[in-house]
Amino acid sequence: MSTGETKETTTATTALDADGGGGHDELSLLALRLVSHHKRMSLFRRILSFHKTRNPKEYINLRSSSKLFHRALPPPPLWTTFPHSNYATLQSLVNRLEELRGDEESSGNVPSVLFIAAGDDGTGGGVKKRFYRGPDCPKGRFIAAAEYVIIKKPLSMYGAGRGMTTLVGVGLKIKGNKSDGIVEIENLKIKGGEKSGLYAEAGMNVIMRGCSVEECGGMGVYAYGADISCDDLQVVGCGNSGMCVHGNATITLSGQGTTIQGNGTKGKSHDYGLNAYDSSSNIHLVRPLTKEQISNNNGGGRNWGGGGTIEQCDEDYGNIVQVSKWGHTRNVFFK
Repeated sequence: MSTGETKETTTATTALDADGGGGHDELSLLALRLVSHHKRMSLFRRILSFHKTRNPKEYINLRSSSKLFHRALPPPPLWTTFPHSNYATLQSLVNRLEELRGDEESSGNVPSVLFIAAGDDGTGGGVKKRFYRGPDCPKGRFIAAAEYVIIKKPLSMYGAGRGMTTLVGVGLKIKGNKSDGIVEIENLKIKGGEKSGLYAEAGMNVIMRGCSVEECGGMGVYAYGADISCDDLQVVGCGNSGMCVHGNATITLSGQGTTIQGNGTKGKSHDYGLNAYDSSSNIHLVRPLTKEQISNNNGGGRNWGGGGTIEQCDEDYGNIVQVSKWGHTRNVFFK
């Protein structure tokens, strides 16, 4: 260093000078850098902990956008997509996932999240009966070949938005055991099923977010012996009740986008927009929702009724809480 030249001495330089330099120089610098990196990553994780995203696809995209995010964020669940090259129908894919769940050797390596593709033209698409993609079927629309796609194990099913992913001519039936876990359905439309759009049949509880059920022949959403929590649900133009609860069941509705309208098109006197069928049935409306606000123009003015309870409740009362279980980060390709 020339005379009169000044230079700020870093902590690392001071430490090395005190040690006399030598063979420990590189190791000491590396240790200091690791400590500094650890502090930065801890702070970044703390900042990102305030960022909430419900859809794992958004989380996966964020984590994949940079090395920094990849290191700071914990890995998402295992996931797969439909359409799938090995499975022509949605039911066959769901069946395979459930089969693998029952295999002890592979149960820890089975996707718990299923993404259903979006259309690329913004018009939505359809999954009919067996949920396959026909040669003339737009992306995002899937055609079904049965009354229901049946789900018997916990699963999180995500579309790309109710205007982008549509299951056409079929409903979803949720079975299994209540103790098994929860089924989540988000960001898709169920349209034109012969029976109910979503039927939770004395099995696992269900969470629906940002979904629409339209023009189904039976009930829009039907809970029998199971609980369903719905946020921003739209049920329109179904043949029987827009929403029916029966047999010690509860449906909880929340979100300002909630609407139940134009249902009961078959004109039956026992159908309502909101139908709490018997004394063990409950429909909870999370404030500020009211039955007058969300249920309109259903079958001859029968917007609500039945022998059960329809009442307002505070936020989270009766809602189902789902705790995400994080796994390894990757799209699982399986046979």
